[in-house]
Formats: sequence, structure tokens, C-alpha cells
Amino acid sequence: MVQISEFVKKSRKELHLTQPELAARVGVGLRFLRELEQGKQSLRMDKVNQVLSYFGTTCGVDVEASARPDIKTYRLSSLEEPKEYMLEEIMRQVRESAIESYDHAADVHLRRLEEIRNSRQ
Repeated sequence: MVQISEFVKKSRKELHLTQPELAARVGVGLRFLRELEQGKQSLRMDKVNQVLSYFGTTCGVDVEASARPDIKTYRLSSLEEPKEYMLEEIMRQVRESAIESYDHAADVHLRRLEEIRNSRQ
């Protein structure tokens, strides 16, 4: 089984790209790319897939490997072809996370505007 960190580093070098060049082309931070290539265990799945998609692959979620049905296990150690349901679950989780982040930011913004209005009165 090929480790993602090894795959990304090898693929980048085959294309004669530096880490800063790949990070810029993919749209991720240099620090993130370095951590990915060094095999950091906890990385954002959407960003990992952003890098992997540059090389024509992605990685997914193995729901069946979970001990409990409500826990999803990310398989970051292999580059096996993800099943359709894995990709759908990843996209659902990314959408939910984005919506939660947006809602939180909107709430904070509205509270701050209200504080400003109240302080002017």
C-alpha cells in the first residue's frame, strides 16, 4: 500500500515541481503541503483530495470499517479507488462543514453589528 505522503512527494518530483510551485498550482498553503508530504496524521480531507486530484486521484471514507455506524473512518493510508458512496459521504460532510462555518460567521457578524448599533444609541 502506497502512503499518500510518499505518493504526493514522488508525483511532485516526477513533474519537476518544487513544493511552493505545487502548492500554488493546487491552491493550498505551503505549510499544508509540507505537512502532507511529511506524513502528518491529522489533515483536512478536502485539502488532501485537492492535492490528490491534481495527480488524478482522490481518497475516500470507508464506512464499513467503522466499529459504529455513526463514526466514519478516513482511509488516508491508501490510494485505492474510492467507491461512489465514499465520495458522496465526503461531499456531504464538506457541505455540512461549510454551511456550519458560514452560519457561525454570519451569527458573529450580526452580533457585532448589533453591538455597534447599540453602542451608538
